[in-house]
Amino acid sequence: MKNILTTVFVLLFANYGFANNLAISAPVYSAETITFTISWDNSWNISSGPSNHDAVWVFIKRQKCTGNNNWVHQLVSATSGDHTAKTGINPSSVVSVVGVSDGMGVFIKRIGTDVVGNVTSQTITLKLAATNPSITTTTSDNFKVIGVEMVYVPQGEFYIGDGRTSSNNGAFVASGTTSPLKITNNIQNVNGLGAASNYTSNNIYGCSMPLPTTFPLGYNGFYSMKYEILQGVFIEYLNTLTYDQQAARLKISNAAYLPNATVPVLFHGNSNWGSINVYTTTAGNYNTKSAVFGGNYPYIPMGCLNWQDLASFLDWSGLRPMTEFEYEKACRGTNGGSTGTANAPIAFEYPWGSTILTGGNAGNYYNYQTSATATWSVYDGACRNWEDNGPIRAGFAATSTSNRSQSGATYYGIMEMAGNVWEQCVGGGAGYDYSNFTTTNGDGVITNTGLADVVGWPKDGGTTSGTIVKGGHFVSTSNYFQYQVSDRYYYAGNSENGSNTRLRYIGGRGVRSF
Repeated sequence: MKNILTTVFVLLFANYGFANNLAISAPVYSAETITFTISWDNSWNISSGPSNHDAVWVFIKRQKCTGNNNWVHQLVSATSGDHTAKTGINPSSVVSVVGVSDGMGVFIKRIGTDVVGNVTSQTITLKLAATNPSITTTTSDNFKVIGVEMVYVPQGEFYIGDGRTSSNNGAFVASGTTSPLKITNNIQNVNGLGAASNYTSNNIYGCSMPLPTTFPLGYNGFYSMKYEILQGVFIEYLNTLTYDQQAARLKISNAAYLPNATVPVLFHGNSNWGSINVYTTTAGNYNTKSAVFGGNYPYIPMGCLNWQDLASFLDWSGLRPMTEFEYEKACRGTNGGSTGTANAPIAFEYPWGSTILTGGNAGNYYNYQTSATATWSVYDGACRNWEDNGPIRAGFAATSTSNRSQSGATYYGIMEMAGNVWEQCVGGGAGYDYSNFTTTNGDGVITNTGLADVVGWPKDGGTTSGTIVKGGHFVSTSNYFQYQVSDRYYYAGNSENGSNTRLRYIGGRGVRSF
């Protein structure tokens, strides 16, 4: 077997621009290093306004060619200086490589202040960790280098809740008022948020136990996936699972389980949005070996994800689930510029910073399209995707001239936080205790049955689970309030994102603390 595997993603976005075109070349192994090229479009690093940057989270999977052939997570050096970046043969580079303390991967981000533009091909060399107990060193191993586009959400004060006058199933409010609640450093890092009565109008609408300082309330900085999980990277996840892991995950897939197919694909169609299509192999049937998946729509968000699927993917990739507090921060931002002082939020606002929801064609909806280059006429409130024809390609509403409202971007440039597919977050109420959830990221290892095993993460979705769905989806039709940043209609979780159910309009994304 060769030690080179090509892992190239074309992921779509624009920070008010065209497709990001993230591309990672086939990696080359040499003397405990991995070298590859990376490029993407519409990158930024700015010091005013949101004062943030984008980045690519890069991690490595490794497979031995003898003995146990299971894919494992390859750790890399936690020291940034052990990794290099250059432009061609030029030792200078427009990006830096930032190591993380657990060695799960690296962030590659643009160098400079107030720079925006494309990142042309950069040669990256990563030093592998000195010790990795999961696999022995050999030059004949296979490697996958996988990239996920991220956006930095900086530290700062912000509001939860938007001051809406109705309780709306437990909207966030400051204790004893109908006003939004400011999350400050003192709340996050000194006292914690405390009992549900401190942040909701009724205890049932919050966690059954006080939320401590260790719970991610959103004040501290974190990275968020720029898009929801796309089919392209989800295929990479499936193709590194063992037979036992695939069998355990797919057997409970309900409507998404299609065992009679002859082609291993994830596909986007008029009746099976993001369904997992399992097949029989030439060497026997699916009951004898793990399936290998492909797909024609890597740029379309993955639907049919239950909570276990989401958590498993995030653990596998070194990320973690987002809390509903972080969801509001990622959408609303501080709106305080460089001061980090939160401004009062707009009541009933959508993630694009206004109450406008008029996007779409003459019928105020978007017709089903699967093209990677499908365009969308410029409308305010761009993510009003109400036609029951499936999710739209990531970044569908952004053009070179569209503003935040027209492109559907959050304050920080994160895409499709409303519409497309539902976001699954930690939070909610109905008497469930999720206070033990922390900023612990995934460790790249999942159980033999394909489940996340991080202490403190909710085990299952659904009602009374410690999970909540946010942001609406493409079948939300008249329930437009579900698109609003502070809507908590499903504060008790949703039976549709339980452990044994997958529906086409439920997906998700992850974040990473550092």
